[in-house]
Amino acid sequence: MLNKLKRGAQAVFAKRDSYIANAKPYADKAVSYAKENPSDVMLGIMTLLLMDIESDVDELEDHTAISAAVDLHDYRTR
Repeated sequence: MLNKLKRGAQAVFAKRDSYIANAKPYADKAVSYAKENPSDVMLGIMTLLLMDIESDVDELEDHTAISAAVDLHDYRTR
């Protein structure tokens, strides 16, 4: 069993080098684009952050409604 794991790990490490070699030109292009167009990159980052904030605001809205319902129940039952 240990030999099987070693062979599997060796296969993964052998493929890792080829994946890195294949990805390197794309990574270089991405870095050069980011250097040439920082405003586009920042716009993309801000868009992702706003999308995340939107989901948090929706959750907060749901929790506020639940809190209001609990407060109303406590007020009426006292």
